[in-house]
Parts: sequence; C-alpha cells; structure tokens
Amino acid sequence: MYSSRYNPKSIFVKTHKPVSAEQILTVILIAIIVFIAAGTLYAFAVKKTSLGHQYRKADPSPKQVIQTSIKTNSRVNAFNELGQIRTITKSPDDEHTGTLVIVSPWFSYDAGNTILLEELSQKSQQEKAIIINYFGQNTKRELLEKGEDTVKEEIKELLNDQLILGKIQNIFFKEYIFFE
Repeated sequence: MYSSRYNPKSIFVKTHKPVSAEQILTVILIAIIVFIAAGTLYAFAVKKTSLGHQYRKADPSPKQVIQTSIKTNSRVNAFNELGQIRTITKSPDDEHTGTLVIVSPWFSYDAGNTILLEELSQKSQQEKAIIINYFGQNTKRELLEKGEDTVKEEIKELLNDQLILGKIQNIFFKEYIFFE
C-alpha cells in the first residue's frame, strides 16, 4: 500500500539534536542585548528627559536681570553683597551629620529704592543668619523635595519679614550646591 520510501509514521517522530552550551549562551546574549536596546529606546522615546536634566539650570546674572528689567520698564537693581555662604543642613538622623550646602544668593529690588539698599547692606549679617538657619532647619531630602523655586520663595519671605524700608522682589542663587 505505501512505498518503502514514504512512512506516514515518520512525520510524527522528532529527532533531537543535543543543544550545546555555546548555543544557549548565544540565545541569552541576544536576549540581553534586545532587553538593553528596548530599555534604552523606552528611556529616550517615552520619558521626557534630556541629557543633564538632573543638573540645576543657572540663574541669570545680576547684569542680565537689570538689562531685562530696563526692557520691560520694571527697573530693578541687584544686591549681591552676601557672597558665598557655607552651611550644613539638618541631620536626617542621630547617626549622621547634615549635608554641606554652598549657596551664593543675590536679590533684586526696586531700582528707585535707595533706602532699601542701605537697609540690606546694614543687615547683611542678619540676612546671612536667616539663610543659614533656614538650611539648618531642613534636611537635604526636604530641600530637594521642595525644589529650588520653593526654597527661594521661602527664604525671600523670611528676609522680607525683617525688612522695614522695602521688599526684595526676587532671590537668585549664583551657586546652589550640596556636598556629600
């Protein structure tokens, strides 16, 4: 009925070749490469991140703020006599010390208010103390969670509370660095 060359049962019989370690490693390597490539594509395509996103964007210089204010007819001056302030954040627990912070604040204020400039100059040590106390009352984690804009706004409010002859319009940081 069937020729000897064709055996219907032979199509259901599988012959197994032994799989070598080299073949297994090759498959694993290919899987890892595909996984890494897919993760990289996902990170760049789906997430809205860019290189350097974790770095702080520099604030404008006093000169830039003054020039911008002239263009917009809001006329501000800059007070940048506090210089660099080094302080320690609040300790996260009893076993560790706080984190070293270096901040170089400067303020913008109404250009016509020369009396405020005198008050800012006379109270510069008090202003430094306010900034040092602010960082000493917050841990590094709390400061990072608040974000730089909120930190600036809170410091501005604390400084304005002690001023009598005018108010600071904005606070800028030339430097804002945490050291571990």
